[in-house]
Amino acid sequence: MENTYQKRYKMNAVGHDGLTTTVAIPPEVIDRKAREVGLSPEEFIKQYHAIAQYNGFEGVLYTFEKKDSNGKSTT
Repeated sequence: MENTYQKRYKMNAVGHDGLTTTVAIPPEVIDRKAREVGLSPEEFIKQYHAIAQYNGFEGVLYTFEKKDSNGKSTT
């Protein structure tokens, strides 16, 4: 990919039999998205989900979606 930032992060297997893998989202990404919606990074993390989109292309695309009052996605 051209004109993108790149950082390498360790992956961690979690959960029963290690079936889920976690990867960190760079703090710069959270800071930028929080600013876009007028929140602090801490508020943004509490109020939004990270959504992994994959399967129709190579790699994974992460987007963010606001939670409702029950912690569920609003869309």
